[in-house]
Amino acid sequence: MSSRERRRKIQDEENLLFSNPNTLDAKTADAIGFGLGELGLEIAAADSEFQPIEAVSIHEIQPNSIQPRYSIPHDITDIFALQATNIVDIFERWIIEVGLEKGQKEYDILSFLMGKATDRGERAESQDGESTPASSIAASKEYALMKLIDLAASIRRDGLSNPISLVQHDDHYEIETGERRWLAYHILYWKFGDGDKRPDGTVVNWSRIPARIVTQVDVWRQASENNARDNLNAISRARQLSLLLMDLHGWHNFRNLGACDSEQAFYAQVADGSSWRIPRGQGERLLNAMGLSDAGQLRQYRALLRLPAELWRKGDDEDLSEGELRKMRSALDTVTRVTVPRSKRKKDALTRLAADATQWRNKLRKEINSPDIHNRPKLRKLIEAEIRQLLRLMADIDESAG
Repeated sequence: MSSRERRRKIQDEENLLFSNPNTLDAKTADAIGFGLGELGLEIAAADSEFQPIEAVSIHEIQPNSIQPRYSIPHDITDIFALQATNIVDIFERWIIEVGLEKGQKEYDILSFLMGKATDRGERAESQDGESTPASSIAASKEYALMKLIDLAASIRRDGLSNPISLVQHDDHYEIETGERRWLAYHILYWKFGDGDKRPDGTVVNWSRIPARIVTQVDVWRQASENNARDNLNAISRARQLSLLLMDLHGWHNFRNLGACDSEQAFYAQVADGSSWRIPRGQGERLLNAMGLSDAGQLRQYRALLRLPAELWRKGDDEDLSEGELRKMRSALDTVTRVTVPRSKRKKDALTRLAADATQWRNKLRKEINSPDIHNRPKLRKLIEAEIRQLLRLMADIDESAG
């Protein structure tokens, strides 16, 4: 049966879930009500070579701590660890910082998610609108946020075409591939909840995401999917190369992430090419997995593992290319000390302070309006934690003014 025939067979059924139980296995049928798109249905209806698709609670899923792509800006994950319980806090903070970045009191993402008219859409429709330089767009927090918002809007409109893959542990699932899709589902659940009526009239529960369960995280499978989907930036490619090299040499030879001073230090364990050479017979496999055509590119990406920490984070957050990072590293090597203008340091500190104050105020309002009297101890701890954070930021401002 061709792919088109399989899809037509599914679509023509009067009741996809119950009219023909032989068409889909029970777990795959369950996943349909949680945003599985047309392409996903086509794959699900294919033969048994595909793993069954399950609908897994997004709240039971944790990201993989070692992975190539970092979807959230570093300065936000410095405040909130990337885990299911912090997702709303992360996005609230991110949206606040985008509003401050754009000089807006509020930054509404609902219009984007619902496909309504937006300033961005009007600029696209205007023949006379001035374009914004690509470099300044990529450097903004708005650009990084909108990549996830656009993904969430696409899933809400068209469904999830490619289920994520997970490893099941005793009390949670770990992401092998699909962190950005998982984050997009969190956005949709946050804004629309379960029982959301999509533009095509179907009803979806965003609290559960279609997933395939695999036995263990496979860094080669990760690399294959990453190269087939959204392009990795240069830092992400350096991480990808590091993970593949560690796998080739044996994970027992390296410290785990928790034993390293930073996430960069973990990946930099294979930075020395003389100590961790590409094993004989594995060069072509490595090039293929990385999506590269020249062995020299492997050396260039490995060299990024030795970047100064601030340049590493900047390159990741701003999607800088390998060539741009190489030039910046060269410029740093020609000077003994790099200084940041005092005005910029002060502006950055003030922006962070304003974002903290706004998020603290929003949290406080939510807790105060809660009818549960048992929330009072939690409210006190929340206020104390936020005051400590504000004091730290005030100290940063004083230091930057010195």
